[in-house]
Amino acid sequence: MHRGETDVAERARLDALYAYEVLDTAPEDEIDDVISLAARLTGSPIALVSLIDAERQWFKARLGFAPAETDRSVAFCAHAILDPHRPLIVPDATVDPRFAANPLVTCPAGIRAYLGVPLVTPEGHAIGTLCVLDQVPRPSYVEDAKTLKTLARAVSTHLDLRRSNLRFSRATQTDALTGMPNRRAMMSALSDLLERDHAAGVIMIDLDYFKEVNDCHGHATGDGLLQVIAARLQSATRHGDLAARIGGDEFVLLLAGVSDHAIAADVAARISAVLCTPITHGGTVHNIGATLGVAVAPSDADDADMILRAADEALMTAKRNRRGSIGMANRSDVDRVRRGAAIFRAFDLNRGKDHVVRGAIPYFQPIVQLSAGPAASASPVAFEALTRWSAPGLGQIPPDELFAVIGPERTALVSNHVRKLAMAQFAALRAQGLTTARIAINLSMGEVVQADIALLLEEQVVRAGLALSDIEIEITEELLLDRVSDVTLKQLSSLQDRGARVILDDFGIANSGLAQLMDMRLDGVKLDKHFVQGLGRDARAETIVSAAVSVAHSLGLHIVAEGVETESQRDTLLALHCDAAQGYLFSRPIPCSDLAFCLGLTRRAIA
Repeated sequence: MHRGETDVAERARLDALYAYEVLDTAPEDEIDDVISLAARLTGSPIALVSLIDAERQWFKARLGFAPAETDRSVAFCAHAILDPHRPLIVPDATVDPRFAANPLVTCPAGIRAYLGVPLVTPEGHAIGTLCVLDQVPRPSYVEDAKTLKTLARAVSTHLDLRRSNLRFSRATQTDALTGMPNRRAMMSALSDLLERDHAAGVIMIDLDYFKEVNDCHGHATGDGLLQVIAARLQSATRHGDLAARIGGDEFVLLLAGVSDHAIAADVAARISAVLCTPITHGGTVHNIGATLGVAVAPSDADDADMILRAADEALMTAKRNRRGSIGMANRSDVDRVRRGAAIFRAFDLNRGKDHVVRGAIPYFQPIVQLSAGPAASASPVAFEALTRWSAPGLGQIPPDELFAVIGPERTALVSNHVRKLAMAQFAALRAQGLTTARIAINLSMGEVVQADIALLLEEQVVRAGLALSDIEIEITEELLLDRVSDVTLKQLSSLQDRGARVILDDFGIANSGLAQLMDMRLDGVKLDKHFVQGLGRDARAETIVSAAVSVAHSLGLHIVAEGVETESQRDTLLALHCDAAQGYLFSRPIPCSDLAFCLGLTRRAIA
């Protein structure tokens, strides 16, 4: 074989060795067990698994031999790998011209006998040997070769399995599009840093205007831009830091050893500048910037999940303020995120079978006919059923906080559970003759998208012993206009034909137009408390409320004002001809037992 061919073959052999990523790794019991068995079966004082590197032989396992490696020039194994298909047997090295002058032979306790079986990869490359050695001549090594071949196959199989596991692990921790580490790899690296009490900065990166690129130019262009952005991030990353892609257009930069917010902020500013540079792709110049969120461990948080959430919270705050800006985490953000995580865990722990949510009960708040006179004497036209949930160690969680934490799916679950309880309790009040008012129930985001939600409502009403004419169905303006399908609207309309009322909640705060309201079949609207509580403080609030009342009445709709807290607000609403009101002036939300007591008192007073 010519020198050029030899060089190519050696390069291929070394590439095969390096692909195992085994050099300079810790001992492994499986291989140590094999060399112990090899020494015992052949009666040898020395056994080794030797891997032949470019300039050295390194021992993955060794028994009876002190050095961890030797120069390749003195390695018996460097000769053994020259013929991958047969063992190298040296019964007496002192008479073998290849080894007689070898320092390992001429030293006082020198090697006299050697038996080595090449470790061959599935591709046919000999990367090292399993070998046994002795300080006395060993003609018997000829008979021992068969035994060592069997053991060498076990070593090769273990190395192949190890390589396969490494490849699989790398594949599961690598983003296929960009080749960057993925979320799993990033979380593993971050957890490892924090477990070793190292500081770490985390920079969350969310691309701006990327959705617009996908919509206008297609996903192929979007993928190409992501690859460019990934390359820019990796080129801007310090040695020892980690850049990862964790979502569609979301990236994370992990700064090892950074404990100072100012340093992390400087790095974030540099990264922001890199990402704001226009990208030319497919002949088109794209301007894609990024919004960043920065958190530092351990000062902001001391575990991987919380520090990542803190950085994400900082990013979301920055994005709400201005795209392209950099948000810095603070302890209050972390405390809020930590509380949210505690609420989420507690909620799931209290989810039972059959859609039961322990700790969730209905409270009732009256909706009263507006009239002059004492607020306590106002006549209720309906009672709104509201969700209240509490858990040990957390107490009662405000509904807005709970729903924001648990998300639409779980909100739908608790809403359905509370609604069933509320209807049953309210039916009992009506059966006792304590009220003739209606019950107002709410539909959550996760429920309005269900094609059969109206049928489910009817089933719950009937099961509770109520009539459809006893209920009002409240849907927020945003959900009614943006998320309710035509099928659901038709079903709701069918319920209205049989007596149910549909009310538009939080009127005035969503991005709707009056023309859209004319297309909806509604019975009433509830004016958002934001406008009501401005009465008496802001002249514009009175103008808006007056206009809302006028529009509602012109469309034949009943209008209710939410959040009424003062008699002055009540009087202004009455003067503007608002029909009904709801708020702390009349009653806070109360549990059914308190409501029954209050209604009982009212009934006796009337009698």
